[in-house]
Amino acid sequence: MRRSWSLLIVILLLSAVSYVVMNYLDNRHFVATDNAYTTGDIITVSSRMEDIVLWLGAEEGDYVEAGQALVKLDGGTSRSALNRAQSQLARAVQEVAALKQKVKRRQAEVIEYQAAHALAKNEAERRKTLAKKNMISKEELDMSVLRMAVTAAALNTARQALAEAEINATSLPIAQHPDVKQAAVGVRGYSSDLNKSKVVAPVSGHIAKRFVSPGDIVKVGKPLFQLVQLNKVWVEANFKETKLRNLRLGQPVTITSDLYGEEIHYEGRVIGGGTGTGAVFSLLPAQNATGNWLKIVQRVPVRIELVGDTVREKPLPLGTSLHVSIDTSQRDGLQLNQTPKATPIDVSGVYAYWKADGQAMVDRIIAENLPVGSQP
Repeated sequence: MRRSWSLLIVILLLSAVSYVVMNYLDNRHFVATDNAYTTGDIITVSSRMEDIVLWLGAEEGDYVEAGQALVKLDGGTSRSALNRAQSQLARAVQEVAALKQKVKRRQAEVIEYQAAHALAKNEAERRKTLAKKNMISKEELDMSVLRMAVTAAALNTARQALAEAEINATSLPIAQHPDVKQAAVGVRGYSSDLNKSKVVAPVSGHIAKRFVSPGDIVKVGKPLFQLVQLNKVWVEANFKETKLRNLRLGQPVTITSDLYGEEIHYEGRVIGGGTGTGAVFSLLPAQNATGNWLKIVQRVPVRIELVGDTVREKPLPLGTSLHVSIDTSQRDGLQLNQTPKATPIDVSGVYAYWKADGQAMVDRIIAENLPVGSQP
């Protein structure tokens, strides 16, 4: 009986030792921390002009699509400025068209003075021939020579006036004349300002904060909303520097959250190693050169991308507390990214409406103010 108990105790001890050894061998490839949180881009939507809010299109917690209108401002100042710019463009087109007509008038004057000068020159030549034969008086000859000189001077003046008119009118089409182009810039600019009275969401996401109400007078750059994209969050895990020796990009990560408990697991992968400890980027970095320095184990932030469908089915609000465990058994990757980002983030298409209709408005005003038969 005693021998049986002794054998049982030996077996239990061996099992315990085996469990400890296997657990150690298994866990030495993992690093874990509870100092991890969900983070993501907090996108601030602001106004490009000072105006009064007439309409509000979203509330906190609402989901909005990229390009969806969030706020509509009065736009009265921009509308008045656009009306003035339209009038200036119309006047510029009319004035340039008048300059083009002046060129034609100057050309006709040159032709007229050329004919008059040619007639006066022929007459003076005939008078010189008759004077040699004493068939006319010297006074009559002098008058013909004087008329030839006068018409030559008038022709020269007409040619100079034509050159000046051509400089002012240029050889460019009316729409390409500098005065018209300058006025067109004003129309497009104020049209864009008027379009900016509608403030839209730059990306699809949820409204996290609302800072504006109908009737408020907003300033340029004043935050109106804050948006978050819960489908594009990532994890920032702060590991002790002593745990990062075997960390590599691409290593798999298992994540649990305090929000959903250990029953829900998220999958991830390491996409960025830290480039500095938290102390380095703090508001008041530690001065280690002081005499009262104490060595403290630092923490380095590691960026982890969430993969799979779990994050869509169980979204994680920003700031959610997480437990992170990284499998470091694969150690053939890099510790830091060495190549630029291949797919930059571009939201310029969302703001294309700023320039919408501006050029069409310019073309319409030019066409309406051209003389009949004129080319734009």
